[in-house]
Amino acid sequence: MLKKVIWAVLGLVLMFVVYDFVSGLNQEQQVREQAGIQVQYSLEELDSDSIDVTSTSGEKYGLRSGNTAYDFQLEDMDGNTVQLSDFRGQKVFLNFWASWCPPCRVEMPHLQNFHEENDDVVVLGVNVVSSESNPANASAFIDELELTFPNLYGVEDVVNLYMVESLPTSYFIGTDGTVYERVVGPVTEDILQARFDLID
Repeated sequence: MLKKVIWAVLGLVLMFVVYDFVSGLNQEQQVREQAGIQVQYSLEELDSDSIDVTSTSGEKYGLRSGNTAYDFQLEDMDGNTVQLSDFRGQKVFLNFWASWCPPCRVEMPHLQNFHEENDDVVVLGVNVVSSESNPANASAFIDELELTFPNLYGVEDVVNLYMVESLPTSYFIGTDGTVYERVVGPVTEDILQARFDLID
């Protein structure tokens, strides 16, 4: 009898997990469709790094190496609208961070130094606003560390679109908007230089 109860409970848990997973996919699909891109995948071939979408022009978007990075439009700390595609023609280091995150704090001086020494690469920070106890913490963090590279307020839809689950999470993006690599955890100036030396 106990075995039957355990199996029934496990079955209910499994059903909940599958329901939650499918609901998450539907939400992701809505976000991508709002961004003007069409979702192209089936549940059988799906994993966390293989959701690719194709725009009406045939451009393949995704987070895997070789895909075009998803475009987005966010506000910077001064209220100006910035799009990722504004930086086409330049290499981009896209960095998701939060003011409370110790590895983000360790990483920031490296990003600032790299920004100052490399005119051919845009360091673009995105604050994960939903994780901040107070949105003002983001601008205070930038002021404290004297960061001069562009930083944006990252709304939850964009954070989810880029599958940011831990901080910092970053993407190396080429001049044509192509994703080269995703990095979870802090990077150093040497790592940035070495990676971007290999990117077009």
